[in-house]
Amino acid sequence: AVAARGAAGARLRAARVVDDFFVAGPLQEAALDLVSSPAWRTHRRRRAEALRERRDALVAAIRREMPAASLDRVPAGGFHVWLRLPEGVDDVELAAEAARNGVIVSPGRPWFPGEPEGPYLRLAFAGAPAAELERGVQILGTLLQP
Repeated sequence: AVAARGAAGARLRAARVVDDFFVAGPLQEAALDLVSSPAWRTHRRRRAEALRERRDALVAAIRREMPAASLDRVPAGGFHVWLRLPEGVDDVELAAEAARNGVIVSPGRPWFPGEPEGPYLRLAFAGAPAAELERGVQILGTLLQP
């Protein structure tokens, strides 16, 4: 950490603004080369297909293994789904118990700007293969059983 007042502080703040708000020219050129490359479309299409497959595997596993929970909406894109938990389930405690069992999920409560209308889990599917997602849902389903 750096702390300064007066002229020195003003120079440090100005340097910070330049650092934080502007991207260096070489990085801009590299990004432009990447997104204007013919391979970029292929990469995006393949990533979208992989994400769709993972999302669909997660949704199918939830519907099969966790009938007491529900998906209010299956997203058309993105990296996660919102799982509505049965009333009375503590999302923070369930997420902690899941972590103790090797499944990392986010409790929904911190993601809401106000009080949520019920308990939710935020389940990410972007970084795990379908088999791992299915195994995670099986564990969650077991933890939800009374």
